[in-house]
Amino acid sequence: MFFKAMPRITYKANEKTILTKDIFRRVGLDRRINSKLAVNAYYVKDGETPEMLANNFYSTPKYHWVILTVNDIVNVNEEWPKNQSLLFDYTEAKYGQGNALKDHHYELAYRYALADDSTILVQYDAEKLAAGEIQAVAVDPSEPPIIVDYDVAAIAAGTIQAVSNLDFEISENEKKRQIFVLKPEFLAQFVTSYKSLMAK
Repeated sequence: MFFKAMPRITYKANEKTILTKDIFRRVGLDRRINSKLAVNAYYVKDGETPEMLANNFYSTPKYHWVILTVNDIVNVNEEWPKNQSLLFDYTEAKYGQGNALKDHHYELAYRYALADDSTILVQYDAEKLAAGEIQAVAVDPSEPPIIVDYDVAAIAAGTIQAVSNLDFEISENEKKRQIFVLKPEFLAQFVTSYKSLMAK
């Protein structure tokens, strides 16, 4: 269905004209469908594939492309979450053998705030910290990390922490797990809209 709806184009190769599918044609969600009312948030569990989700939600794996289109995923190998068991090997292949546990970058472990109000952030000052005028406040893990330069003294003091290549890839993989699934009652309308847009 996904490729079937794609229009054909002529392509010249070796002085021959070939009729082929226009695989570069992309469509987005119709405004009536692209709303929070038409989709449900879903967390992809380890090992789940688009085909499995399509089978669970639409009773057939043939609508896996709907799951991918709704989430604007073009390259399933890079944009769909990988199995946890494969992440170490993936990291080794990406960064080189023996580099999975090497440092990828450094993040701030603590911020500094006024001693009497932890919501007012200030610059680090050793004298003020020793005097109790400011305090160290752990970085909220739900907030985006603050990436900093390597500093041996800051690492020793525990104010910055190293993030390994593997930890970075695990974190990036986890971000891919939160997707949207089109509600089954909108499937027929979506497929009709897709065919219509592809035909233009």
